[in-house]
Amino acid sequence: MFKVILKKFLLGSVVLALVASCSDDESDGWGDEIVSAPAAMLNLDSIELTDSLYSWYLEKRACCGDSSSSSRGTSSTSAVSSANVSSDSGSSSSIGISCSSGISSSSGISSSSAANSAAKDPDDEGSSEEASKVRLLPPAGFYDELTIPVPAPEYGGKIRCTFNGSEPTSVAEEFVEPYVVNRNTVVRCAEFVGDSVARKSSHTFFINEKVSMPVVAISVDPYKMFDSKNGYYSQGVSYCAEPCREANYWWDLELPVHVEFFENGSASTKRDWQIDAGLSIIGQWSRYRAKKSVAIKMKSEYQDGRIKFPLFKTRPEANKFKAFNLRNNGNRFVSDYIEDPVLTSLMEGSGVDYQRSRQVVVFYNGAYYGIFDMRERLNEHFVETNYGIDSKQVNMVKHIETTVTASGGSADSYLEMLDFIDKSDFGTDAAAYEKLQTMMDVGNYADYMAAEIYIHNGDWPDNNVRAWNTADQPFKFMIFDVDHGFGWDWAVSGFNYTSHNMFSWIKQGGTNMCFTSHCFAQIYIKLIENPDFRRLFINHSAVMLDYYLSYERVVEATDRMTATIPYAEMDRDMKMYPRNEHSFDKTGATLKSYASTRTAAVRREYRLEFGLGDDISVTIGSTGNGNVLLDGMKLPSTNYTGTFFAGNDMLLTATPTGGSVFDGWSDGNMENPRLVSPVDGSKFIAKFK
Repeated sequence: MFKVILKKFLLGSVVLALVASCSDDESDGWGDEIVSAPAAMLNLDSIELTDSLYSWYLEKRACCGDSSSSSRGTSSTSAVSSANVSSDSGSSSSIGISCSSGISSSSGISSSSAANSAAKDPDDEGSSEEASKVRLLPPAGFYDELTIPVPAPEYGGKIRCTFNGSEPTSVAEEFVEPYVVNRNTVVRCAEFVGDSVARKSSHTFFINEKVSMPVVAISVDPYKMFDSKNGYYSQGVSYCAEPCREANYWWDLELPVHVEFFENGSASTKRDWQIDAGLSIIGQWSRYRAKKSVAIKMKSEYQDGRIKFPLFKTRPEANKFKAFNLRNNGNRFVSDYIEDPVLTSLMEGSGVDYQRSRQVVVFYNGAYYGIFDMRERLNEHFVETNYGIDSKQVNMVKHIETTVTASGGSADSYLEMLDFIDKSDFGTDAAAYEKLQTMMDVGNYADYMAAEIYIHNGDWPDNNVRAWNTADQPFKFMIFDVDHGFGWDWAVSGFNYTSHNMFSWIKQGGTNMCFTSHCFAQIYIKLIENPDFRRLFINHSAVMLDYYLSYERVVEATDRMTATIPYAEMDRDMKMYPRNEHSFDKTGATLKSYASTRTAAVRREYRLEFGLGDDISVTIGSTGNGNVLLDGMKLPSTNYTGTFFAGNDMLLTATPTGGSVFDGWSDGNMENPRLVSPVDGSKFIAKFK
């Protein structure tokens, strides 16, 4: 079937069918966004790229690696395609790239038999002739060699294309002769009927490019993104001392882009998804890096507004995304690739929200830009994706020192909660603690606090606090940005990165000493006075330390994430963005080393803070259909044996499932819930019948 398609391309009039039910499929390997003509034709504003600006664009281009398709170098600021391409202003005399590689220029696709020589269109097989269309371009993907034939108009218009990442306009050169692709190139074509677009297509073609990681390919106007004076990615000003808020990359801006994803890198047989989206640079100090973090945002103004694809393997059922980040690893850019994603991923299964992530390689306009951490964005759409709650119902708040803002919904309910906490005495007023539980998920809060304490996060609690609620859901806290954890000794005043007692750090309110009214630290300072919460917090912390934050889980997460970044890819990224080879951790050894002693250190801090006894082993379990909650916490397994603190009681609640009923405890006690005082070797088994 694929050979037949190639032959039809040679004739310049390819007719392929689409299955009608696939019209909403984001994994379309061709990406031709067809609209009905002429009724739905779109008017586009003309975009001009002058010869002088494009000359700068060519000069700045640099690609790292061993690709044989072109000579490559390194750059500390940007790497953009250096193909000899005409401007889309209409002033250039030729649309093609000058070819001297010996690749055939005949009007067909020249393709070798290599497995990765062409990305197969998933619509090739099983399609219907009744739903046919003329395609603008061959499938996006990885080729050994490629010649694009002249596409045939479908609506009687003219096919106009660009090869520099910008969108084609009605004054761009017409595609009139076969086009030989001899290096990584973005081809963006549109069929114009007059000044209106009947259909369009954006494809990235990789030539002799070897990538053994997932690939994100971004097409963007090179002038708007990379121009030395006016480009969003550039500093712009000639000199600017940090923090350089005058730099272009601090602009409040969103550029239109086209994004493509190849799950298996250069081994991909098709493009997994593509979408028009918006791009914004994100981060704080990390914006000064040559490799910059960006947010990719899907909106209806660009296309249909979301990606329908399981981006993260840890939760494949989450398959609709409004946005994601491509992160440069933040403040840990100079030390490793995985610290933040490893430590936050320890929350998997705990009930504490975190940003799922994966490591990918990013290309802008066909040029290599290195390894990035693709991750979820913490906003109202995160809640919709992961909980199925309409994003319009979500209040997503950010708490920095005494300032609370909402990125979605309103901050009013959070501020009301802070006011209530400020005026309440939880040590003596049990009713106040009961009311607080309708405003805040205290179990989630306890787990979140235990995680931050274990991670030893110096850039917290006066910063990096995120939480969400709805009218029916109390506030849940989300772990976010732990770059300054696990011994990272950088730029936080007054914090000893190896030995600072985290309870002291919390009570002083972090580096900015924010511990009074409307400070996040005030929540802990006031709430820990309540004996029920104190018992809950200690027990939840014990489970978190013993299971979710265990040394074994740190090692497993570190090895798993490190394995997704082959050394060859690390070397290529390090060549692009030089860092200290002696201090940069490619294996995760520093994370494992810190974790090997961290649990014991944290347990000592708990004993000192709360006057607790030695470690004790306790088993909590059940027989029959049911389980036992420990101070409201679902345990990691039905029959759980863990390490707890002597001197702290436990509130156990037997919860039947599957129509069963509680039938007492194994020691004959019939109370439920039940308050117990465990000792080493205690077993509490609930019976269900």
